[in-house]
Amino acid sequence: MPAPDRDLVSGVIQLSNLLMRHLAPVFEKARVTPQQWAILTALAGAAQPMTLAGLARLMLVSKQNMTGMVARLEQLGFVERQSDPNDHRSSRLMLTRRGRATVDKLRPAYEQWRRELGADIAERDLAALTRTVDRLIERLQAEG
Repeated sequence: MPAPDRDLVSGVIQLSNLLMRHLAPVFEKARVTPQQWAILTALAGAAQPMTLAGLARLMLVSKQNMTGMVARLEQLGFVERQSDPNDHRSSRLMLTRRGRATVDKLRPAYEQWRRELGADIAERDLAALTRTVDRLIERLQAEG
């Protein structure tokens, strides 16, 4: 039942909290958080190794925040850094074999969870929500 005085922002924050709580068990055995999953799949989908700054921009977080998240994924053996041949001050991030295997192993469970989440919602409603979220993200990014 919807909260009577919930506004859009409060609702999105609550939805985000619930998504994280309900999604966490999908990744629990691999000891990966939903946030780490998002980073791993971003790296898995990249055509080339990414810079830390590029990954931070893609994930919409600060470079400092991304530094800590990547360090934890490195400790877990999922991500490695390679020197950037074009800029010796920078490094590129890529999945390790273990990271790629973890993404491949968890992806079917994640996709199943995602299908079940929207199973009783009309496809057009989900598409409209996705477009609206995309527009709100674009607007906030344009504001800086």
